[in-house]
Amino acid sequence: MKLYARTVEPDLPAAALHDAAYALLFDALRADWQIRASRVEKTALGRPYLPGAGMPFISLSHTRGFVCCAVSQVPVGVDCERYRRVTEGAMRRVCTPEELADIAAAADPTARFLQYWTLKESISKKRGVGLSESFQAYAVRFEGERPVCPGHKLHFEMRGGFFLAAAE
Repeated sequence: MKLYARTVEPDLPAAALHDAAYALLFDALRADWQIRASRVEKTALGRPYLPGAGMPFISLSHTRGFVCCAVSQVPVGVDCERYRRVTEGAMRRVCTPEELADIAAAADPTARFLQYWTLKESISKKRGVGLSESFQAYAVRFEGERPVCPGHKLHFEMRGGFFLAAAE
């Protein structure tokens, strides 16, 4: 799996932010994968893919000021988030009791929740199900700072102040 990311103007309109993520993907495909993709298609649940046999798996994400994508030979998902306020209700809807305990014990509970959120979103994208199933189905834990979820190879990092997670 290769991850690609770049910062963009923080005040880009939604359509321009979307286009910036796709521009990053097409740049990465040309530079590192020798693929001159002309289009991306989507499954019924919105998972993007490159049409044609033998094409790598792709995933894209964006948030205000940041775009990213992942390219892999196996199913992949990527998510990015900016630091933002989150509600306790959102945390309860997304996280398992064990994860909520970890969040409550964290020095910065909001940041810890956003780690869980981006990881769970990346798993959902990898699975191609979008938001159609509960994120509580993905029990993520940390071994030190390394995220772990059975059946998934996870990656998490902070990049330029943004939360960036990927799942294979």
